[in-house]
Amino acid sequence: MITIRAILGGVFLFLGRELNFLFAGGMAALIAFRVLPLLPDAWPPWADYAFVIGLGAAAAAAPAINERFGYAVSGFLGGGYFMAEYFAPGVAAIPILHFAVGSVIGGVLMGIFTDWALMVISSIIGAFFVVDLFTFRSPELKTMASGGLFMAGALTQVIIRRMQQQ
Repeated sequence: MITIRAILGGVFLFLGRELNFLFAGGMAALIAFRVLPLLPDAWPPWADYAFVIGLGAAAAAAPAINERFGYAVSGFLGGGYFMAEYFAPGVAAIPILHFAVGSVIGGVLMGIFTDWALMVISSIIGAFFVVDLFTFRSPELKTMASGGLFMAGALTQVIIRRMQQQ
């Protein structure tokens, strides 16, 4: 799970805006992984994989169907997952209040600011995932590494956007 989060984190960090469908699908799949322990035990073993893949595919299809709606879905899932992971890291169940607050904030911001908000949110989540790979001696170092990665990812996405406009 940590390796999957690290790979997704690297992609989100530098290419979150370019791969909006992957961002939405990845966030949905990560949320599905957190919810898996809450599913009924009577389900067959393949149902867990079907649940994760189905939820990820449905979320990934949203940006392909309607770009504006895809931004809102990406913000909803990204904001909710970030808040849930920030306040209850590694817990099997998702804290509903934190998830709801993060989802509303993320969805509204992404619905209004679209590209720029996607760059910021994907860079934050990407930095959060990549920094989790390392162990730091102090929280200050972790914060500085997160900030540096966030700045590098956001600047990379801005440069790519500017190059595409020209």
